[in-house]
Formats: sequence, C-alpha cells, structure tokens
Amino acid sequence: MKLTRLAAVLALAAAALAPATAAHADPAPSCTAQVFAFAPGFQAFVTVRNTTAAPLTNWHVTFQLAPVATIGSSFGGTITRSGSAGTITPAVYFTTIQPGGQAGLGFGGSAVPFTPPTAFTLNGVPCTVSGW
Repeated sequence: MKLTRLAAVLALAAAALAPATAAHADPAPSCTAQVFAFAPGFQAFVTVRNTTAAPLTNWHVTFQLAPVATIGSSFGGTITRSGSAGTITPAVYFTTIQPGGQAGLGFGGSAVPFTPPTAFTLNGVPCTVSGW
C-alpha cells in the first residue's frame, strides 16, 4: 500500500513540474462571399461556416455598396442599409449555427454606374471574396 501512495505522490509531483502547454484555440468562424456581375446587375452569395466547437450566435455579415446601388431581393436574412454600409442579419432559422454547420444567404441588385458590393465581413472579420 505504501508503494501505491508513493507512486501517486510522484505522479502529482511530475504533473506539477511538467512544462505548461499552450491552450489550443478554436479556429474562428469563417465566411466566403461570391459576387457575380452581369452589369448593371449582381448577385452576392455568402456562406458562413462555424468551424468552432461552440454554437455560433449573434452573428451578422456586413458589406459595402455604392449609394447608387439598389437591392432587389435577398434570402437567408434581412438586409439593412445606412449609406454605403449594408448589414445582413440572419433569418430565424440561421440565428444559431451549430459546430460544423453553415448558413447560406445573399442578395441581388443593380447599380448604374455599375458598382458591385465589396468588403464582406463576418462580425468584423474579412470574408474571402471571389467571383466578379
């Protein structure tokens, strides 16, 4: 019995003296935006991916849009605008994205002179943008 107690004490001592390891941080949620242009019109498709271990809540996507641009349709969320800044707030069925899940949203519109939307972000973090 004394040997078992000694082994336990040695194991605790070894654990206390072991070098600390850095905590592993979850990757941040990510987004991609694809913008397709057919002047004077455009379509923007945004995919938000939750690559973390926790549900993603209270999220939104922002973008820049020329003041002359109009938005004709949207899906997956509600768009609000203030000048050249636009915000997409997710629809009720996308308000929480579970770990490993994703949400698709977007909008269509036009601008004369032609100016497609730019600078997409997810909660302030830039999205990867492709298309045109």
